[in-house]
Amino acid sequence: MYVRNCLPFLWSCLLISLRATASGDEDADADVDTPSRIVLVSSLEDHCQTEGKVTSCRGFEFAGEDEKATFDLPTEVRIAEDGTTYEVGDEEHSRTLIFENCTFTNFPLRLFYTLEVSELDMRGCGIRFIYWENFSIGADKLVILLLSDNQIEVLPTKTFRGAGNLEFLFLNREVGEYAFRSQGRHHQMQYVDLSHNPELVVLLLNINATNLTVRNCSLDRVNLYGSVTNVDLSDNRVRELYFPASEALEHLVLRNNSLIQLASLSRVPRLRHLDVADNPRLGQLPEGWRTPHLEMLVLRNTGQVELPLEALQGMQNLQKLDISGNNLTEIDPSAFPTLTQLTHFYIHGNNWNCFSLRNIMDVLIRANGIAYTVDNYDPDFPGEYFHGIACMYRLPEKEGVDSSSSEISASVESSPITSNSDSREVDKLREELRAVVKHFESKFDLMFNKLAQMNEQIQAFEVLNKTVWSQVTLSV
Repeated sequence: MYVRNCLPFLWSCLLISLRATASGDEDADADVDTPSRIVLVSSLEDHCQTEGKVTSCRGFEFAGEDEKATFDLPTEVRIAEDGTTYEVGDEEHSRTLIFENCTFTNFPLRLFYTLEVSELDMRGCGIRFIYWENFSIGADKLVILLLSDNQIEVLPTKTFRGAGNLEFLFLNREVGEYAFRSQGRHHQMQYVDLSHNPELVVLLLNINATNLTVRNCSLDRVNLYGSVTNVDLSDNRVRELYFPASEALEHLVLRNNSLIQLASLSRVPRLRHLDVADNPRLGQLPEGWRTPHLEMLVLRNTGQVELPLEALQGMQNLQKLDISGNNLTEIDPSAFPTLTQLTHFYIHGNNWNCFSLRNIMDVLIRANGIAYTVDNYDPDFPGEYFHGIACMYRLPEKEGVDSSSSEISASVESSPITSNSDSREVDKLREELRAVVKHFESKFDLMFNKLAQMNEQIQAFEVLNKTVWSQVTLSV
């Protein structure tokens, strides 16, 4: 005979037992002191439509904090003669379940027990509270979970422990405090996205994931344990970064943060892409850098005053290097013997000395066919553009000489010389002045040569003009 498994009393007892178990778990976050009202959902016919393997639901309203929707959909069963019970018909395939224009202040209970769901989309459903028991039964088929644009403020550590096959998790624009632990040493998530959460300040993760994205939050400290391959923490305020287990890390983006050091990344054996652009207080890279597989390094606008040559020695496979937007003045091209794979070298936006820039361009970049970008042309720039890169003529600064000695001032020569060091400094200024004057003299010579050529061309044109008009006869 046929019966329907729709006994509300039985499910109420099950929920009470789950609540009792949760109260004994140190990580259970259900508030047992707050009375709740269980509202049974026994049918999807009035709110949902199914096309193929996609079920779309609209109009569910459970906005009260004390309302907990509990899905109790009927399942046909057959009782055999020997007393065993089994489902009628073929096993139901996993489906995609989408909730649109719905409100669930509390994440619904028994949702996965009733339906086999591989992808759940509950974006913008007003969810505020979510507990481990929501995923304790039947969530092992869940692969994709979209919970963006809700109002979740706290997400307990073991919330998703029942979703052992979860691979894609999206929690954009909602989480205020987040701690997450993967389901096991061998469980690998594909994508975790926690971006656009302005209240997210501290991130503590112990997961195995291929991609982790936490952009445009308020992160100040990040602790990542486990195994993560690609990490994007752009547009935060990260000052402290810890990767205790960084063997799997290959792609790391830390653009636009508040980093002042990268000591925790000094030994990342598999790192291939590192982008720390727009961290103006970063300064020098740590000594003993060991990234033999690094292919791309972006140091744009990181306060560099000297190229980290020691760090570059251990980057034999480096292909793209971006040091633009810093305060670099000189580079010795002979310091690049190990960078044989370099194909792109971005050096614009610095304070280059023209003498050094010529060596860089002629000996290193253009001689090896390395791609580069140029500065935006400024007609008021007092220096010159060499192959599109802005530079100023100045003598190379030696160690121990104050940087102010590179400035030319008329008051220097009139100031009293009180020591040998002052005399040497004045001599250097005079030599630098001579170099600058010589440079402008060559410019003027070039200009006068051009004017002389133009004058010769004009004279030749005038001779031609006289010759033509002398042979023209006008008749009236």
